Amino acid sequence: MSLPHPRELVRSLEFMADVCNRRRDGELDSAKSLKELCAGWRFPGASAVTKADAEATWTHVPRLEAMWDADRDTAASMANRIFAECDARPHLVRHDGFDWHLHGLPAGAPIADVIAVDAAMAFVDLVRVDDTERCKRCGDGRCERMFFDLSRNRSRRFCSTTCQSRTNVAAFRARAAAS
Repeated sequence: MSLPHPRELVRSLEFMADVCNRRRDGELDSAKSLKELCAGWRFPGASAVTKADAEATWTHVPRLEAMWDADRDTAASMANRIFAECDARPHLVRHDGFDWHLHGLPAGAPIADVIAVDAAMAFVDLVRVDDTERCKRCGDGRCERMFFDLSRNRSRRFCSTTCQSRTNVAAFRARAAAS
């Protein structure tokens, strides 16, 4: 199956969702946890993450979540604001087994800005092709997790099979109780 979007775009959006989800879930609360998450995703600059970097990253997370939930025009405006505030300078790079792709900031830029600019660049691609509706929240009312819907017809509703099963069981029980 071929993906509707380039692999690096999907990877950037899934990383963004993982950062936001883990932060909300309380799993991302220190420089060490951010460093481990970035290293696991092979995100550039992971080895140098400090407490100040983590705190700066946490200030970007609400903006990234808001961009995830925004309509197309608002997401474009938010991305432009991030580019301006972080002094983004997109350039093509090839490294670590990844073919040519865009980085928004030069090597050595603060990791918080790199994360925010990378997310904004991914959103710009979605805005350009009018496909921001693939950025979704879980359909389970008890779950707010973000996910990128890669289904062919954009029909995925849940972040995981766990949430899908929990919702289906609750609906079944409600129907059974009403009978």
